[in-house]
Amino acid sequence: MTSSSEKSGEPIHNVIIFGETGVGKSSLVNLITGSNQAATSSDAVACTERNQQYEVVIDNRNFRIWDTVGLDSGTFKLLPAAFAERPLKRFLSKLFKKGEVDLLVYCVRASRATRALVRHYQTFYSTICKGTVPVVVVITCLENATGDMDDWWTKNAGKFRNCGLSFTGHACVTTLAEDHCDSATLQERRASSRRAVHNLISTTCVPRESHLASGNTGPSQQWNISGILSSMIPWLRPDSSE
Repeated sequence: MTSSSEKSGEPIHNVIIFGETGVGKSSLVNLITGSNQAATSSDAVACTERNQQYEVVIDNRNFRIWDTVGLDSGTFKLLPAAFAERPLKRFLSKLFKKGEVDLLVYCVRASRATRALVRHYQTFYSTICKGTVPVVVVITCLENATGDMDDWWTKNAGKFRNCGLSFTGHACVTTLAEDHCDSATLQERRASSRRAVHNLISTTCVPRESHLASGNTGPSQQWNISGILSSMIPWLRPDSSE
């Protein structure tokens, strides 16, 4: 399907949001687009059954936001995780080969740290995209955080680095729907979250020719998975209040 942007000759940038089931990818899409187009769920059951695209204009640039099927999805609970990831791998590989992946957004729930976190990063960033596409992380579910939401990153950034996870940028947000923000504080946190994610996308999603010409916009080192998982063990049960 040809978009109105493509018909007019204006470039449109593909932003791929990926992450485990239940971390708030669809809610993040709605925050970015300022709509309720993407179906959401309040539990850990997968609500996105296939890759969906949504268009939005940020800072006078056109973006196509892709909401992808949750990794380790409950739909595939009885199947090996590698099998469940195949559709997303095929989708991302196809776009990457056509030079149409402009930004990867890793969506991570603040209270959830799992062994799969490293594996998914390794698979979709280092392996499929060869470390040549910018990757950023958005930390969700921080509406009740004490102090500034970005304090979570200040306290936890080192844990990501120790696990070999490196990002071009980050945003710490709440993706609560507008009608669930029943206080001035939550309304402000939602508004600031939208601004933060828009700024993250606008500043890190560079023109394709830039990262294709340079051949690398971030770390492309192939990490030793065994070593990373060993360093991650103390982090597998984080304090949910953080």
